[in-house]
Amino acid sequence: MREDLAAPAPLGLEPLLEALKRQYGDHLLGVLLYGSCRRQDQLGDGLVDLLVLVSGYRDVHGTGPSALLNWLLPPNVYYLEAGPEHRRLRSKYAVITPAQFRRRCRNPIDLYFWARFSQPCRLVLAASPTLAEDLADARAAAAAFFSDRIVPLAAPATMADSTAFWTLALATTYRCELRPEPPQAARRLVEADPAFWSQLSAALAIGSTRPPSSLKKAAARCGWLTRRISGKLFNLARLFKAAGTFSNGIDYIVWKVERHSGVRVETTERMRRYPRLAAWGLAWRMWREGGFR
Repeated sequence: MREDLAAPAPLGLEPLLEALKRQYGDHLLGVLLYGSCRRQDQLGDGLVDLLVLVSGYRDVHGTGPSALLNWLLPPNVYYLEAGPEHRRLRSKYAVITPAQFRRRCRNPIDLYFWARFSQPCRLVLAASPTLAEDLADARAAAAAFFSDRIVPLAAPATMADSTAFWTLALATTYRCELRPEPPQAARRLVEADPAFWSQLSAALAIGSTRPPSSLKKAAARCGWLTRRISGKLFNLARLFKAAGTFSNGIDYIVWKVERHSGVRVETTERMRRYPRLAAWGLAWRMWREGGFR
């Protein structure tokens, strides 16, 4: 979990980092790059996924509702554009404190952090030399937490094959989110970084894990059934929270749901002016259209 953090960042990321430094100043502690753009040599098209670590929510949000919402249901998500017009970079970035990141990496109900940050990441900015070590420890705990909940679902042959095991793991989390990803999506993601997943399986000794008892298997299945409900509810709450923090938040929600479900709901200028109020009516319309499967 340390080697991938130290990997070099794609070329062209600097405008986004400079914009974040101007936005958060001394309260900016670090920036993690994750998602598909991490694998690019030169950033171009696509929405860059960043996790922004800050000193405190009141430090960066003030005393308004944004600070409270980020503490209650992290992370707050924001949109950022930077760079020259002919090579504009677009980013979706999430804000959290290191302390809450560590706690959320082991939250049994909300899998947002341990499902995402067990995956490869790059630390592209750090204000402290100890941040990389702290993040590596948090991510190692997240990966162990994640694998412990997948092992009871896996056959012995699956546990012996890192690609098969982590494909099962990621596919299981997809069923807990609003996005109905196709079955091959998880395998493609794992096959994009085979060395990382193989090393992670070896570090966690997954291949040598003893088969769990029938009771543990049943408990694990019940746990994932609960997460399939809670995960969708957390996703829904975060989407509507983003309606008030994300630039063009209502349009972002509609785009996000259409991208993953094919359901399209037309938005109005009034909805864009009052995104927090409009989000609930939009939720009902999307639910009727089958947008939250």
